[in-house]
Amino acid sequence: MPIELLRPHTHAGRRLPAGARLDLPEASARWLIAQGAARLVTPDSPAPAASLKPSRRDGPAAAAPSTPTPTGD
Repeated sequence: MPIELLRPHTHAGRRLPAGARLDLPEASARWLIAQGAARLVTPDSPAPAASLKPSRRDGPAAAAPSTPTPTGD
């Protein structure tokens, strides 16, 4: 049963991010869905939300060069 994770989850010893898609046995998939950790993926489901997000945040702090602080020597 195809699912998409709604939050990070460890499956088979691997840490998976929200947005990861898995094909699981029906009982496992339904358990994750009931826990609110996943949703059922249908053929008309949109692409995973995680792939639409930027890979890093850019903000004012990222654009400004850092200035060293005096050491008091």
